[in-house]
Amino acid sequence: MIDYETIARNNHLSGMNCSTAVYDALYTRSTVNRTTPPRPRSEGGKCGAVLAAEQFIRENGGTEKDVEEFERQFISKYGHLTCADLRGILGGKCNEYVGAAAAIVGRMGLTPDKN
Repeated sequence: MIDYETIARNNHLSGMNCSTAVYDALYTRSTVNRTTPPRPRSEGGKCGAVLAAEQFIRENGGTEKDVEEFERQFISKYGHLTCADLRGILGGKCNEYVGAAAAIVGRMGLTPDKN
């Protein structure tokens, strides 16, 4: 199984923004359905890592229930979805959010390496 969390974190550490780091990590195995990563904060101020994970879910056959489940798991861990809350209140651990977003999607079984 691919370690999406580590790939996403390394992408981010290499200079990719949060959204691109998650999006590229999740598309490691396949580029089918791949478009362009969303801009961070482009939808209601949401964290770019969250937006990228949600877009990946939608592009790869996930339902809105899957998106809601992703959000539930992310909120359960960090309490928020918006960049302002995550960076401001929680001290801006962006690399952690990037890794967590990719890991959650990987655990949900919505990536090409389901085995």
